Amino acid sequence: MKVSLAPEDIYTRLARASELADLRPEHRLDAKLDMSPEGVLARLRMASELHDLCRALGEAGARANRSKR
Repeated sequence: MKVSLAPEDIYTRLARASELADLRPEHRLDAKLDMSPEGVLARLRMASELHDLCRALGEAGARANRSKR
C-alpha cells in the first residue's frame, strides 16, 4: 500500500488526526509538531518507509518459514 501525498489526501488525514487529538490545555505541548508542508511531508515519508520496511520484513519472515519446511 502506498500512501498518497496528494494535498487533498494529506488534508483529509490531518483533519482526521485533529478529530482524534487530545488538545486539552495540559496536553497541548505534547501535540506541537512542525505542521509546515515540509514537516508534514517528512513525517508522511517516514511513515511510508516504515510501512515498506515492515512489509519487507514480514515477507522475508514468511519466506524463511517456508524454507524451513
